[in-house]
Amino acid sequence: MFNNISNIWQKEVLDIIRDHKALRQMLVVPLILGIFYAVLNPLLGSLIESRQEDTLVLPVQGLEYAGQDFIDTFARFNIELKPFEGDLEATITSAEEAAGLIFTPGFSENVADEQEATLIVRTNSTSGGLFGGGLSLNRLELALNAYNQQITVQRLTERSVDLAVLAPVTLDAEDLASPAQRAGAAASFFLPILVAISAVQGGMFIAIDVTAGEKERGTLESLLVTPSSDTEIFVGKLAAVFTVTGIPIILTLLGFWGASKVLPESMTDGAGALPLNVILMAILVSLPLALFANVILMVISIRTKTFKDAQSALTPVMLGVMFTAMAAAFVPPTGASLAYMVPVYGTSAVVGTLTLGGIIPANAVMFSVIGNLMATAVGIIFALQIFNRERLLYSM
Repeated sequence: MFNNISNIWQKEVLDIIRDHKALRQMLVVPLILGIFYAVLNPLLGSLIESRQEDTLVLPVQGLEYAGQDFIDTFARFNIELKPFEGDLEATITSAEEAAGLIFTPGFSENVADEQEATLIVRTNSTSGGLFGGGLSLNRLELALNAYNQQITVQRLTERSVDLAVLAPVTLDAEDLASPAQRAGAAASFFLPILVAISAVQGGMFIAIDVTAGEKERGTLESLLVTPSSDTEIFVGKLAAVFTVTGIPIILTLLGFWGASKVLPESMTDGAGALPLNVILMAILVSLPLALFANVILMVISIRTKTFKDAQSALTPVMLGVMFTAMAAAFVPPTGASLAYMVPVYGTSAVVGTLTLGGIIPANAVMFSVIGNLMATAVGIIFALQIFNRERLLYSM
């Protein structure tokens, strides 16, 4: 039995190696995918931070009423107040500007006389796209709060009031996150999804090729008339699919780690790359998930008649994996929960915790591995019910 499985495994692996185009895709695409995910999150963070540090130019009507103190306070927050001619509210409504200020007459005099001074702020949160108006408003609110505090301090000082009454409680804050944890914060969302996608995507086209692809080419029929049993044929093909799935997973995660090591500190805030042991643990827990995914891919593919049909049938599987991995990022299991045994969800939750440098709940890794292996066993039992000569030959 072992010899038959080994022969089928060798035959499928050699067929894969002979397909040089597919082999290049299998080796190059995972590396590119890992590098892309490693760079994407720090790059987005760097772009957002750069936008926040850029000078913010705000159109203003009635700037002559503002007073120099107000203008100087906003300048400290890198906000430039620029006089505007025309209908400012209409301009903001049309999203040509993200925000604008309107000073009412007598603004600075009212502030000096300790009377109510009205400042009109108009914003459009849709201006500038996803990273547009909201960021402008946040910085504007900080500048306004600083100006209010400055005026309050001046008034209390004039009245000889101890400024300590403004802050009865002082805050001593310190970020205790280690460099490893800060490096993991950038990867805690992307890496679990990357692991789940790699486990499915890495073996998808191979699983299709050794099932629906062989049915379409007519080579599966000749294999079924050999002395090998149905179980031996299925296990041999599964072993070949799993073999070539493990390589993209390893390449993807090592590519992620390697790219994060060479990123400049300006993009990672000095956090550096994830520790190598986190990547190795991620590979360890993803391999049982990959085996389960391979079984599911083969079960679905063998029920189709052409390569194209199988691709269409497996699209929902990829979407389901992505959504499940995202669910683990947003709603992780609590404690040593049996939820870690749920395929995809449990593995993604373990990887997410690893990247943050947190303490893995007791038995979480074991639950994840056992859950995937149990699901694999159930999948194999079901697969063997349909992977037999009668059904396969009849379906062809």
